[in-house]
Amino acid sequence: MTDINIDHFIADDSDELNTESTRKEANTLPLPKVINERYKIKRVLGVGGMGIVYQVDDLLLKSIGLNNYHMAIKVLNSEASHFADADLLLVNEYIQSSHLHHPNIVSVQHLAVCNESQRGFLIMPVIKGELLSLLLDSPFENIPIDARLKYAYSLINCIHHCHKRGVIHGDLKPGNILISDSNELFLFDFSISRNLDPEKNKFTINFNQVHAWSGDYAAPEVLQGNAPTIKSDLYSVAILLYKLLLRVHPYQQNEEGPKPRTKEEQKLHHILLQAMRPVPSERQLNFKALLNIFKEMKNHQIDNHTPIMKKVTSIFSKK
Repeated sequence: MTDINIDHFIADDSDELNTESTRKEANTLPLPKVINERYKIKRVLGVGGMGIVYQVDDLLLKSIGLNNYHMAIKVLNSEASHFADADLLLVNEYIQSSHLHHPNIVSVQHLAVCNESQRGFLIMPVIKGELLSLLLDSPFENIPIDARLKYAYSLINCIHHCHKRGVIHGDLKPGNILISDSNELFLFDFSISRNLDPEKNKFTINFNQVHAWSGDYAAPEVLQGNAPTIKSDLYSVAILLYKLLLRVHPYQQNEEGPKPRTKEEQKLHHILLQAMRPVPSERQLNFKALLNIFKEMKNHQIDNHTPIMKKVTSIFSKK
């Protein structure tokens, strides 16, 4: 592996990421087909607001006969690379991800520099699937409620794990969630995440210059240029859960109003609204109460699918 010198990622004339006065010229070199004589690029897996993810073959692992030699690498796109210290977003993602160990959070295995292009990149496992954003917005979307509840449960566990480890994700949205072919949810992209412990934030990010957030999911204070917090994470995950489980964005409902809801859906509506309050200090999201509602929704779903004769039989069989 290439030895990493952190100075490679830091511009000489700036202490903050993405300041207008230190914008680089558009001279980003393309990646070679084989990076550092080891990672052979096969195809693009995804393109985000600031990064590109490629599937690669790890030629070293392949040469020693391992079957699991497919990997993913993440680099900044050309637009993001124009800013001074932009590669520090990759360093930040590597550092903050190192504090997390959860089966539903995509792990970052290594941080490296391409010898030929001098671009930093992250190495991660390949997870085959679709972005939750594509599934939710597809005209053919037909995600059953039991799958939605499973995704919601996994997401809450991911966020709880992050916050317990002191990591604020900062950019929770369907585009940063992957649903694998095995129907498991995976959270990724910690490039603008922050830590509650100042000692674990190695540098300063100017959030007025980072525009990675989605206006549909980011908290108002974050859109105004303030750093993400636990409260802004709660705001975003509440909207995400609302869209996932109630099938509509809370602020994008039509004039006719929401469709009639079950008792459980009404409970969910009210508890999620508590986390969407404009003032951060007034937000709260009771994860335990949410999980209880999920159980009620699941039981309601099971009950609705029970054959009528079986229901009758069960009634008469009670003593």
